[in-house]
Amino acid sequence: MKVHSDLSKFKAQRPVITIGMFDGVHTGHRVLLGRLTRKAKEVDGESVVITFWPHPRMVLKQDADKLRFLTSPEERTKLFGQLGIDHLVLIPFSLELANLTAEEFIQQILIDKLGIHHLMVGYNHRFGKGRQHSYDEYQAFAKKYNFSISMVEAVLTDGMQTSSTDIRNHLLAGQMQEANNILGYQYTVSGRVVGGQQLGRRIGYPTANIEVEEPHKLIPPDGVYAVKVRVEGKDYGGMLNIGYRPTVNHNVDHRSLEVHIFDFNHDIYSEEVELEFIERVRDEQKFANVDELIAQLKKDEATIRGIVAGE
Repeated sequence: MKVHSDLSKFKAQRPVITIGMFDGVHTGHRVLLGRLTRKAKEVDGESVVITFWPHPRMVLKQDADKLRFLTSPEERTKLFGQLGIDHLVLIPFSLELANLTAEEFIQQILIDKLGIHHLMVGYNHRFGKGRQHSYDEYQAFAKKYNFSISMVEAVLTDGMQTSSTDIRNHLLAGQMQEANNILGYQYTVSGRVVGGQQLGRRIGYPTANIEVEEPHKLIPPDGVYAVKVRVEGKDYGGMLNIGYRPTVNHNVDHRSLEVHIFDFNHDIYSEEVELEFIERVRDEQKFANVDELIAQLKKDEATIRGIVAGE
């Protein structure tokens, strides 16, 4: 997959294009993207995904502090690459771009910069100033400017429309399996190992303290989780504790993520780590003393090793 940030250098044969934020790149998105790649092959063209960063709500100051993302730009790029997309176009979102009408966007970006052959849109996707145009109007623009267009209908998961909002709601409720079912993969949080208080090491459960790279990344609720840990190119089982960190850190919610990696004793300070969430095991608890904490950690380990082994 080729990634483009400079549209003046973009070249593609009969571009088949779709547009959106695609947060999560979930099962609904994957149906659309699968049809995009098939359409490109049918017309002997190339598939193109247009997405934006920063998020439009950040630029337009629309409750930007409440934004929580399922995927960072880097995570989305990786997922697009896994789906066989030919070109990813990253457009910096700006007030100038926000003020383009749908027709102006089609003229200035899709036609003049990208040479569009076909546009594919989701059933509820709107673009252009005010997001006010209907699919019928997009069809009229396509006829006027001599490109073809198609729409992908809603995708259902367990009888419900697939949406990023539903995934966020499941994650915020600690319902990892339901969220993963809609995502089509296990929810992932990436970060770097930073210094911690070393309490885990002193009680026989050393932990890696993870600093999440994307400030607005959605972090599931406090508690203990069964996770898969990807570090140094290998996968391990692990038990993750999420809690509140009273001192300021990179994440906007000031959350702490500390993972004990099973059967692992390497020094991974400053290393990149990926956490794949399998299941929420229990709420975060306070203990009367260290012995109670250790006893609970032993129970958690036994439970989580069983969950990870069943994966």
